[in-house]
Amino acid sequence: MKEWLSLVETLAWVGLVGYVLYRFGTYIEGLLEAFRSRIESGSPIKAGPFELGQDLMSLEKVAPSQAPSSTPAPDDWSKERDGIYEANSGLFLAHVIEPSSDQGQVYDIFIFLVRHKADLKADVEYAEFFLGAHWGNRVFREMPKDGLLGISTSAYGPFLCVCRVKMKDGRVIRLHRYIDFEMGRVFDAQASQALKGTRRKRHAP
Repeated sequence: MKEWLSLVETLAWVGLVGYVLYRFGTYIEGLLEAFRSRIESGSPIKAGPFELGQDLMSLEKVAPSQAPSSTPAPDDWSKERDGIYEANSGLFLAHVIEPSSDQGQVYDIFIFLVRHKADLKADVEYAEFFLGAHWGNRVFREMPKDGLLGISTSAYGPFLCVCRVKMKDGRVIRLHRYIDFEMGRVFDAQASQALKGTRRKRHAP
C-alpha cells in the first residue's frame, strides 16, 4: 500500500511540475535570462523577500525631513529644479513593468504621462511616443483616455522612450525616459522566495 501511495505522490508531483512548466514556461525562461544577465554583470542576487541586493544597500541613504527645511536652497539648483517643472507644465513620463507571457520577451511595460501634484487636464491634446528600430521606427500618437495617456508594450531588454506632448495652446513639450528593468529585482526576489517555499513543503515531514 505504501508503494502505491509513493507512486501516486510521485505522479502528482510530475503532473504539477509539467503544468507549471506548460503554464509559466515563458516567465521562467525570462527569469533565467534575467538571472544570467545579473550574474554576468556582477550584480548579487539575494534570497530574502524584496531584498534588492548588496549593491543598492551600499548606497548612502538620505532621509526626507518632516517639514520643509529652513536652510536656503542653493540658488542655481533650486532655479533649475523649478525651471524643469515649469518647462514641462508639471508633466513627466513614468513606467511600470511586470513579467511578460509573450514568447521571447521578459517584461510587459506600461509607459504613461503623470503630472506633478495634479491630474492630466484638458490642456493636453495628444502625445507621441518613439521607441526606436525594434518597434519599426514608428511614432505612436495617443490621445488622453479615461484620465490616462500612454502606451504598453513588451521587451526583452531596456530601451529609451522619447515623447512629444502637444498642448492645446500649441506648445510641444519634449520628454524622455530610460525604460529600465531594475524593478525586476523585486520579481526575482519573489520568485526566489516562492521557490524556497515550494522546496520546504516538499521536504516537510
